[in-house]
Amino acid sequence: MSKRKILEARRREQQRKQTIQIAVIIGVIAVIVIGGAVVLSALSGQQQRTSALPPVKAASKATPANAEPNGRAWGPPNAPIKIEEYLDYQCPACGQYARNFEPAVIEAFAKTGKVRYEVNFLPFLEDPVGGRESRDAVQAALCAAEQNKFWQMHATLFVNQPITGQENIGNYSKPRLKEMAATIEGMDTAAFNACLDSNKYESTVLQIRRDGEARGVQQTPTFFVNGQPFPGVRSVQDFRQIFAQVAPNVKLDE
Repeated sequence: MSKRKILEARRREQQRKQTIQIAVIIGVIAVIVIGGAVVLSALSGQQQRTSALPPVKAASKATPANAEPNGRAWGPPNAPIKIEEYLDYQCPACGQYARNFEPAVIEAFAKTGKVRYEVNFLPFLEDPVGGRESRDAVQAALCAAEQNKFWQMHATLFVNQPITGQENIGNYSKPRLKEMAATIEGMDTAAFNACLDSNKYESTVLQIRRDGEARGVQQTPTFFVNGQPFPGVRSVQDFRQIFAQVAPNVKLDE
């Protein structure tokens, strides 16, 4: 091959490589632009939905009898009946239980000394674009627990649940969670806000979620009673029937 042909071949090869490089760069830019547009659209939509949220409401709820100080459980650790609830604060069925049935459950069983009730979390209703309101709501509850205000925050989160059942619309954004905390009497809001902003409990929340998934929890609410799973909303009568099944020798009224 002559020197001229060799040089011409090299020139064509160089042009081919440059063309490929330009195409790759254009492709990367297109992906970035499209991805950015999707994210901006999602954020814009969330901002519009957040602005339409109703004002934060206060909830009236006292700490249950036999509640653990700074904790999320009531009843003695050695109680013969143990209830473990798994919930998501964005879950409409969890809200239905918390508002309509849980107060009666506490009234019926907390003072007996024979039932222990523990709240656990399965924050799975999160937006793949970046919504994290389920876990942040749990973090808010745990930050409130530091001030022995878990049950008050627990009730406040549910009383402010959107009636539409929508998720990740800003209802449990950190600014709004701080507003909710401010409605609770005796809350040190500066300490609460610092705790929430630090994401102090994020690893704890995710570990509780993994534990629930490992136990086979597939929906919220799910209740484990003495280790046996019972999914779905439960009333006082439902729990009495479950107790008779899993702990027939325990007499709550004696």
